[in-house]
Amino acid sequence: MSTGNRNEEEKMFDGALNSVLHMDKKDYPAYVGGLMVASGNEFIVSSPVDKSIIFGRFQDPEDGLADRSVEAAQTAFKEWSKVEPAKRAGIFEMALDSVKRQRYRLAAAVIFSSGMTKARAIEEIDIFIGILEREIEKTRKTKSKPTGIWAIVSEYNTPFAAPAAYAAVAMLAGNSIVMIPSKHAPVPMFMFYEILRAAMLPPGVFNLIAGRRNKLTALLTDNEDLSGIVAAGSGERMEDLMFIQTNDELRFVNEIKGMNPILVYKPKNMAAAAESILKRAFSFAGQDVSACSKVIVTAEEQKQFMDALLKAYSKLTVNDPVDDGVDIGPIISELKMDQFLQFAGILSDNVIAGGKPVRTEADGYYVRPMILTGLPEDHEMNTMDHSLPVLSIQSAADLGEAMEMINGCEFGLFSGIYSRDENAIKEFKGIASADNLYENDEVIEKCALNACIEKFVK
Repeated sequence: MSTGNRNEEEKMFDGALNSVLHMDKKDYPAYVGGLMVASGNEFIVSSPVDKSIIFGRFQDPEDGLADRSVEAAQTAFKEWSKVEPAKRAGIFEMALDSVKRQRYRLAAAVIFSSGMTKARAIEEIDIFIGILEREIEKTRKTKSKPTGIWAIVSEYNTPFAAPAAYAAVAMLAGNSIVMIPSKHAPVPMFMFYEILRAAMLPPGVFNLIAGRRNKLTALLTDNEDLSGIVAAGSGERMEDLMFIQTNDELRFVNEIKGMNPILVYKPKNMAAAAESILKRAFSFAGQDVSACSKVIVTAEEQKQFMDALLKAYSKLTVNDPVDDGVDIGPIISELKMDQFLQFAGILSDNVIAGGKPVRTEADGYYVRPMILTGLPEDHEMNTMDHSLPVLSIQSAADLGEAMEMINGCEFGLFSGIYSRDENAIKEFKGIASADNLYENDEVIEKCALNACIEKFVK
């Protein structure tokens, strides 16, 4: 890209940032059956980038609204499921064109809502664009039947790409949906709702409810009229969904974050491997659904790896994610920041880097990412993901022990190996439990999102 074009793109992005920053701090209702629904019980959403940035007031739903939204979706489904696939595709082509025109504005909303850096936020929108382009073409060719009503529950880990893509693909297939976005970052999904309404999506096909309490998610996902549930993100309500009572006919799509562990064994380039691992661990402050929380390295290579890791770590920048060149933005909330600092205090003997708050001009939740070593294998920081910028380094006596350790955690969606040893790579691929495996960054998806029409049809 030429300098002139790049400068023009930067001006466009700056304009989008200002537009989102200064947009009306309005009241956001729930949308059920195409109608705006208010409860009078409001909660305010502010930005993790700077607490003084207030997006507006959202309505905590009254009891019964979850069931009413499913009823509205059922009513809409009766007609929407009969619409020709080509016509459904046409509606979403209009929506896609609008997303492309608003690419920077949507990315700006993602930044201020979640704290993603500029590059990662733009990627968040582009992931959705690529998926929808592919699925629109598939819709024109499908002869399958939709399954019914879907609940889509998402978190701040992917405030646009996952919820928007799963919703769009489900609706393209002829289903109707009820969505509960993250209470921390609901704005991007409300912007998406407006895009779909402008594209003339029939009322009730897309129903949108925000809420502060996990009770809302439980009430929705317990509804027996649902055909399927999508869970995307991390946190308590995502984990609760893994244990809901289901029947054999209920479909479940799991994009829940885990440890996403990495094994390092005789890599092609130790410095490059360390840099790549840090990016995987701390991009989006460790909150990305694909973020790595644990690395296993053999004792023989531990010192070389740690030297390379700490050298790369020293170059990481933590600051306002709007600024160019910033590697890491804020944690999503004060509660998560307090949890991070509490871990840093309790585990101070094991902290070899980071674990401190960072002062910036922005009044947000900024911390220096934490690297831990020497924790027991069964310690919770080696077994359970907390969606924080924390990376635990485990040492294995040899490659055999490292292979045994790789599955000893909440696995998540991804796992990888950095190695030049073909036998080690082959063995890793044979035992690693994650859905998506990669080696030396050569086989990797940039997002765990795997929306496809086949998940939502009979």
